[in-house]
Amino acid sequence: MENTKRYSLQKGLGYRLSLLASITSRKIETHLTDLGLTRLMWCVLLAIEEEGLTQPSEIAEFIGINRTAASRTLRQMHERKLINRLPGRDDGRNIVVTATEKGKQALDSAIPKALVVAQEIRSKLSPEEVVTFEELVDKMLVGEIRDLSKF
Repeated sequence: MENTKRYSLQKGLGYRLSLLASITSRKIETHLTDLGLTRLMWCVLLAIEEEGLTQPSEIAEFIGINRTAASRTLRQMHERKLINRLPGRDDGRNIVVTATEKGKQALDSAIPKALVVAQEIRSKLSPEEVVTFEELVDKMLVGEIRDLSKF
């Protein structure tokens, strides 16, 4: 009797993209842990310093997490003195989030390490293949929900 598979997990596109994302995340997280950061803390610092976002809701949306997870992460970061949480100018109920010097230093240390990991992954492709891969990923993301909290 012939053995025919209805679906090959390890050849599935979703599985392979997830595997690549997990490998990349794990490599970055190893460096972040050494700096006292979680992946979410790293993302928050990027949102603040690289994207100029200051509102918790904007930061949550940018990262793709729900407000509860963002609030928890911001609280932890405030306790570790990585961010400031200041009342908004117009309304004391609004919170403005900024990076402290400690947070900026952590980000300054993390960025080169993340770039090394990204280059390590990209080095397996030619420059043309990198461009094609990024274009294909962008094309596949068109119309998709990017809010990871919905999954």
